[in-house]
Amino acid sequence: MVQSIDSLLNKPVYNAVNINIRKPEVNTPTEDNTVVMDNGIYNAVKINIDKPAVNPIHKKAIYCYPEAHGCVTCDMAGLNSFELPKGFPIAAEYHSASVIVPETEEVKPEVPEPNYTTVEAENKKDTNDSVSVEDKEDKTPSGVTFHGTESTIKKPEIIPSEDIKPDVDISLVVSNLNSSNFDVQAQQMEEIVRKALDDEKQAIPYIVRDVYSQLIDITKKDTSTLATPSTAQIEARKKLIANFLTLEQNPNAKELPFKLTDNEIALANEISPMEQAERNKEYALYTMAVLSKIFIDEVQADTGNVVPFTDIPGVSDTVDALRYNPNPGVKSAAIDALSYIQRPEYKDELTTLYNLAQADNNPIVAKSAERAIAKLNQQ
Repeated sequence: MVQSIDSLLNKPVYNAVNINIRKPEVNTPTEDNTVVMDNGIYNAVKINIDKPAVNPIHKKAIYCYPEAHGCVTCDMAGLNSFELPKGFPIAAEYHSASVIVPETEEVKPEVPEPNYTTVEAENKKDTNDSVSVEDKEDKTPSGVTFHGTESTIKKPEIIPSEDIKPDVDISLVVSNLNSSNFDVQAQQMEEIVRKALDDEKQAIPYIVRDVYSQLIDITKKDTSTLATPSTAQIEARKKLIANFLTLEQNPNAKELPFKLTDNEIALANEISPMEQAERNKEYALYTMAVLSKIFIDEVQADTGNVVPFTDIPGVSDTVDALRYNPNPGVKSAAIDALSYIQRPEYKDELTTLYNLAQADNNPIVAKSAERAIAKLNQQ
């Protein structure tokens, strides 16, 4: 701290700030207001000034700092407590003044060495070293020039976000199962079963109410208004079946009962809309059985409990198909579906159902029930 020569004249109080001084040249005003260069050199940095005592200057000078842009005022209350020398100017009375700003030397700012992480940024380093701040937008005081390296900051690459889609598009699955095209329905059910048989975890997303609802609707489809096979189709099929039976009995047979043209064979293989819908009923029953078995296993793995037979998804509709559907093929498919999910805990319920089916008038249904009972008794 610079001590006062005359304590009576050195009473102003300033709210001081941190002043960074780099090799200043201090101008000392004299009696006739001329400037004498003292060439004082200070290596001070961040000088904290708290209530400084400033040496008085001659009466024609004003208070000024090297970085001041105008007249510096002081607390008038502090000046009223002592008598000022005759002719001493009070800073508060000045509205404008020509502040003497010392000459400054070129100051080089301390710029941290940039951290280059790419070859491209390293190449830019040499180019930026020769670029001064004056070449860019000038925001520095007049007469002051900075030369230094401008650090290159690589902006992070922003990758646009993408919609995260689920592994299974359930809305598309439901739409396919609800399609009026029976082949689309069949292909969707085949896809579900194929994934389930390859990896049960892949089938878990399909175990939802909407999928089951569509499968149940397929099993209950009214096919009475759909087109049935034509008479020509039926006749072509009879001939084709007769040829197959002959080959089964005698694979080396040189002559077949019927000689069918390519058109007749194609006609026999065509499936009518009614037949497609009935076929899809069988597919739906088997698809529900595959999903339900996975559901039962997952619940037991998570909770240790076995799902009650009546709580199995779709099981009541499978039982309805077994009891009320007039198509023997659909009834046999229902028996096979129940046999697929059977386990010792369900033995009583399944035995009752199989016994009823074994008494069915259709031999195909009775035979399917007989096989299911034999399989159930093996557990």
